[in-house]
Amino acid sequence: MIIKMKTIKNYIHRFIFLISLITLSYPSNSIEVIEILGGKASQIPIAITPFNEGENSTSIQKMHKIIANDLERSGLFSSLNTSGVSTIPDSDMFINFSNWSALQAQFLVVGKIITTRNKLTTRWSLIDIYKEKTVLSMEFSGSKRQYRAIAHKISDLVYEKLTGSQGVFHTRITFVKKKTDKIYGLYVSDYDGFNQKVIVNSSQPIISPRWSPDGKKIAYVSFEKKKPVIYVQDLTSGKRVLVANFKGNNSAPAWSPDSKKLAIVLTYSANSQIYIINSDGSEIKQLMRTRSINTEPAWSPDGKDIFFSSDRGGNPQIYKVNVDGVTDVNRVTFEGKYNLSPSLSPDGKLLLFLMQDNGKFRVAVQNLASNQVLKLTKGPHDESPIFSPNGHMILFTYKDYGKKTKIGTVSVNGLKVTPIKVGSESIQESSWGPIIAN
Repeated sequence: MIIKMKTIKNYIHRFIFLISLITLSYPSNSIEVIEILGGKASQIPIAITPFNEGENSTSIQKMHKIIANDLERSGLFSSLNTSGVSTIPDSDMFINFSNWSALQAQFLVVGKIITTRNKLTTRWSLIDIYKEKTVLSMEFSGSKRQYRAIAHKISDLVYEKLTGSQGVFHTRITFVKKKTDKIYGLYVSDYDGFNQKVIVNSSQPIISPRWSPDGKKIAYVSFEKKKPVIYVQDLTSGKRVLVANFKGNNSAPAWSPDSKKLAIVLTYSANSQIYIINSDGSEIKQLMRTRSINTEPAWSPDGKDIFFSSDRGGNPQIYKVNVDGVTDVNRVTFEGKYNLSPSLSPDGKLLLFLMQDNGKFRVAVQNLASNQVLKLTKGPHDESPIFSPNGHMILFTYKDYGKKTKIGTVSVNGLKVTPIKVGSESIQESSWGPIIAN
């Protein structure tokens, strides 16, 4: 009976949190399909049919699978199996709505791909089964090698139409691979791990990559000078700048919202303390002067506050302070005895962090208005959580008992955890790049 009551209590807790989460995260002008009730009931049932390619079947036939995987990864959609449907349409012209209603599909995506030489044209439609009408109908063209990019763009548009928020399926991530015992690589790739490209190779460890909000640069920590120092890599020119090489350790870079400054951690004169420095390495200033350890800074989206981890209360907790360092420091996390690695959602309403829970490090999110906390992952060794650019997914690293470190995503409602396949090498840390306008 005790176990049953505990289960019911946890369900109610998740229900209340998710209701408040959706209220904060989704605009009122979106299609009325978002009703978070907990569990699978919160997911929109959608059918994505195989796109008709005629006689020119190629690897592009997986485009519908890419779209389905994108939408499912968000935790808001449930992709339905269409193999039992006798007739698969390739346009919105002759839809048998009763067939799709019987499948319990709320929305349907259909499409057709026309290939000519190295070019492909994708015509697709999003259909509301309940209302029996077409919601979107568009055409995209590009080279055959762009089929994944086209699929991600379709996913973005479907996501935006049904949630009212921008999709992030065309964005990129950065991560560090330990390629061998002596070679480390800083990579960028599509958000799902495809189209990897190495940016920096080093014989010494690389950690803490952070993508600038304008998408032009990546800050990271390198040990190539036999201690941790901070570089900023320009993704356009390929040049890099040594931003911080002060006495002691230089670590934990965090970009300001305008991409002009970095909050960093130095052991220059005492324990780990937070400083603010221009992204070119000029005009450094210390944020606070305390005897406690202050580390892992994260900017608020409005640029007014810095959230950080500190042991000033004994065990690590998360605090915030104004960027002028003058105002009082306020503690933010109270649930759990050991919390660290803060990150703020783009709207500033949710705090992401690592929580030690019964000896396991788990990704958790806290509603800053209500202080309600939802644990998103099971652990036991999760690290480096960071929000997607729309705040609806989280990128993090994880490690099972005795296994290599990997990266994955978890939806902000905690309903979907998905690994990202980037190879067999151990992954050090990762970061999510911004939405870049096409």
